[in-house]
Amino acid sequence: MTAAVEFDVWGSRGSRNLIPARSAIGNRTSCYSLLAGDELLIFDAGSGLAALGHAMRTEKRFRKVRRVHLFVSHAHMDHWEGLKDVEWFWSKDVPVDVKLYGSKETVRAIEGAFRPPRYVPLERLASSAASQFQVVTRKAGDQWAAGRFHARAFHLHHYSGDSTRPRRLATLGYAVTLNGGPGVAYLSDHEPTARTAAVEARAGREANLMVLDAHFPDRRDHAFGHGSQEHAASLAAGNPKTLVLAGHLAPSLSDERLEEARRRHGGKLSNLVLAVEGRTWGWDGARGRFVAGPRPRKPAGKRPAG
Repeated sequence: MTAAVEFDVWGSRGSRNLIPARSAIGNRTSCYSLLAGDELLIFDAGSGLAALGHAMRTEKRFRKVRRVHLFVSHAHMDHWEGLKDVEWFWSKDVPVDVKLYGSKETVRAIEGAFRPPRYVPLERLASSAASQFQVVTRKAGDQWAAGRFHARAFHLHHYSGDSTRPRRLATLGYAVTLNGGPGVAYLSDHEPTARTAAVEARAGREANLMVLDAHFPDRRDHAFGHGSQEHAASLAAGNPKTLVLAGHLAPSLSDERLEEARRRHGGKLSNLVLAVEGRTWGWDGARGRFVAGPRPRKPAGKRPAG
């Protein structure tokens, strides 16, 4: 499949990685990308970022990339742990100009983790690898140009601990639109409430592809700032022209349980799919939608749904 704009899933598990790899759906923490010529937009920097970094060295379609816009949702380390391992900071074969966007809380957490003696500052690693690295703080309501894309940040409902004594996090969702091209919305980590319905409705209306927190199978399970496949299915049903990817999948759930929940809640919804690592969707401008590419190779006996 050839496409001017491509969306990829690199990490779709939440909270922790599955090591050794044992899932045909996902083994790495959150990371997704949108490729458009020499620009690459990345949503979260979980361990899937290392897989993307390797692809940038080995896959022809990434060879023109020189500008990277990295949107980090919040301060939890499973959403930025991949920064330590990505090729930009270790190899001069992949020189890029990286801009990282996140809330002040998120930026403080990342910079603190890489401050000596805990590690090496990312700016120092980047310069050694002939790359550039810049951090830009954002807040809900901000709008800005990210290369050729228009970007918008909005508030998501996410917290640590249980709902009785939550530690609320400055968590951002992002919507990006390419002039004359597709729109993508990223809503992870996010536990939906009546107060967040308007945010979700706008994302569904404006986006051609939406990544949604679907950590649990059912609405009754919503907790710890996470949503469900059942809620994702309702948004897919209400927005039939939007491709909804169920992401941030609970590491405690087997492929079989994830696929069962998709069938039970998704039914015949062709626009609701599990965020399977290795899957690519290309933008079809003539039809105004994303089209799935070939299925990735998976271990024998495993066949991902969606």
